[in-house]
Amino acid sequence: MFMLFRNASFRVKIFIIIYIAILLPTVMVGTVLYKRSELAITDQTSRVVTSSLNFAIQNIDSSLELVVGMSDLILKDSRFTSAVSVKHKLEEKEKIQKYAGVRELFSYVLSMISARNILEGMDSFYVYITNQNTIIDSKSTFYEEINESNVEFIRNSKSEEYNGKWFVCDPVNYFTINNINSKLAGGKVITYNRVLKERDNVLAVLAINVNENFLSEYYKKIQTGIPGEFLVMDNDETIIAHSDKSVIGKKLKGNSELNNRISKMNRENGSFFFRINGQDQFLIYSISKYTGWRYIVMVPASEMHSKIGEMQEFFTIIISIIAFMVLGITILLSNIFYKPLEKLVSAMQMIENRNLDVKIDDKRADEYQRVYKGFNDMVSELKRLIKDLTNEKILKKEAEIKLLQAQINPHFLYNTLESIHSIAKIKKVEEIALMVSSLSKFYRIRLSGGKDIVTLKEAVELVKDYLTIQNIRFKGKISYNFDISDELMKYKVPKLILQPVVENSIYHGIERRKGNGILNIYGMLEKNDLNLVVEDNGVGIEKESLEELQKSIEDESFEDSKNFALKNLNQQIKLKYGQNYGLSIKSEYGQGTCVTIRLPAV
Repeated sequence: MFMLFRNASFRVKIFIIIYIAILLPTVMVGTVLYKRSELAITDQTSRVVTSSLNFAIQNIDSSLELVVGMSDLILKDSRFTSAVSVKHKLEEKEKIQKYAGVRELFSYVLSMISARNILEGMDSFYVYITNQNTIIDSKSTFYEEINESNVEFIRNSKSEEYNGKWFVCDPVNYFTINNINSKLAGGKVITYNRVLKERDNVLAVLAINVNENFLSEYYKKIQTGIPGEFLVMDNDETIIAHSDKSVIGKKLKGNSELNNRISKMNRENGSFFFRINGQDQFLIYSISKYTGWRYIVMVPASEMHSKIGEMQEFFTIIISIIAFMVLGITILLSNIFYKPLEKLVSAMQMIENRNLDVKIDDKRADEYQRVYKGFNDMVSELKRLIKDLTNEKILKKEAEIKLLQAQINPHFLYNTLESIHSIAKIKKVEEIALMVSSLSKFYRIRLSGGKDIVTLKEAVELVKDYLTIQNIRFKGKISYNFDISDELMKYKVPKLILQPVVENSIYHGIERRKGNGILNIYGMLEKNDLNLVVEDNGVGIEKESLEELQKSIEDESFEDSKNFALKNLNQQIKLKYGQNYGLSIKSEYGQGTCVTIRLPAV
């Protein structure tokens, strides 16, 4: 993928980069907004359902507390206390009289609860009279000779776990008392036991009973239209209310994850997603402070997804529209950005076709203007260089012709000088003979078949011949000394490495002093460098002039004709060997000058 992008045209690259640069943030923002909308829908669902649950809990708890409070009317009524406190076996007439009084009391309290609209789901009252082993039911009659183990509310009254708490149990009727098939007993009731004791002896157990469907029916009245399954569980995870009547009074089974999450419900309100029977559910719960019951609504995730799906469809349409808009903007921008480059590429193709009369005329104020100017300058410079190169070739050809004309047998010069030397010997003019001999050897080395690089030994011989000629000219005024070991003589150096420096020392130093001049020429190795030193006792150089001289020889331009020989030598060395090599000059006015030539030892 990267290679395809890398090999794509610049126009395509611009298009891709701009398109991604605009579309990617848009998609990211859209995704974030979609996720936030999804969370907002989830949060709104949770808040609405939680509000309904809290409202239901508040009213249900209030009603249950009022019913429990009104049961005090029963416990304190003489008809009730008279019936439950009898310790002897009641005669039939007395039994009917007392039990009828209790049932009248039950009816009275139930009518008050109904009249005051305290609890619509109120079912009944039971009282189990221990001494008589009898249950009085507000809905029917009384049951004698009870087997306590068959009656759930009596069994639960013996456990501290159920006292003072609401719980689910079987109703009292013929089937439950006689332990006949529980399916025939009818629906469950939600019961609250109140135990009446005399000292440590239980006189009676009063059971307050509420229809189990009361909770579900009440929630239906206040729910906000959000579909979901409603259920109520107690602290032991026993189901108190559920649409499936068969599971009421049983533990929730079939989903370990849900059981684990429910067991950890410790906040007053909460919500979470879980999966049950292959379907995602959104569970919202609230906990009653009075009963400790967990009121739960399970909303199918598909119901929420329908709203989220509408939101997703909306965002998809918006992003699609934006994508097409971005596509158009990207095409426009890529053309705007590529057009100046296209003009440059077109001009370069003309250069490739050897058309040098091209010039980009485009008045701009951006970076492309600098590129165009650079291109135009480059073309102008290229034309100039081609012209100069053409002229140089012509001049070089002319120089070659002139050189051929001038090199009409160089032996003619040497033979002529040799003839003059022989005549001087015959005439016994030794100075002329010596001068001609030195001049002949000087030019043999100077010309040296056109070679520029010679051994240090040859460069020294050339300087010696030059000094011989100059010493004759100055009538023996110059004395010189060479201190260069034979080991150094084998190194390769430029042919004229010493002669221009020696010449400069004679004409600008020794010639201007009174008396004889002395030249010391010596060489030394310093690591991998060869240092050649020319030292004279001439007039020296003043400080200001020395600084000017040093600047002059370092200047790469040759516009100034002063110090041409030294400058030329210094620049040749630097060009050939690098900036670390060249000439350095030290001088004291009136004392002399020392020039050090630094070369690589090769």
